[in-house]
Amino acid sequence: MPPSAVPAERSPFDDFFGYTMAASRTHESRHELSVADALPPYVDDLPPTYAVKAPEPVTLAKYLFKFGFLFPPFWIMGAWILWSPLRAPNSDSDTEGGWMADKSELERKRVIAEMRKTEVRWALRCLWALLILSLLGAIGVIAVWAVLHS
Repeated sequence: MPPSAVPAERSPFDDFFGYTMAASRTHESRHELSVADALPPYVDDLPPTYAVKAPEPVTLAKYLFKFGFLFPPFWIMGAWILWSPLRAPNSDSDTEGGWMADKSELERKRVIAEMRKTEVRWALRCLWALLILSLLGAIGVIAVWAVLHS
């Protein structure tokens, strides 16, 4: 729509500054188009959707690994999980219906297996962090001893 075809509405603001918005070239911009007048998309097909990986279960070993950077003995406790079995809570516990009462026995075993796999992964990380810290500590002690005895 050319600017001359736009009805001229006058306001006190326009009269004061001597400028009308109707005369502005920005009203002819393609950014002023309504949604119905928008350009068509470049591609009709949407990109493929990818499966979202399920979040990792929260385990004690994960927290021990992370907090081990603040207090390294947590890595010892995290590595100890490698030698401790993971068992489901007793079904006669205080909770209503027991642990995961809404799931079948097969589903509970699958959850335990997944949690154990995740817990072992974080426990191995604790073990590796502990070994690396011990190695760096031993190298530091040997270096200080060599400097003091040279």
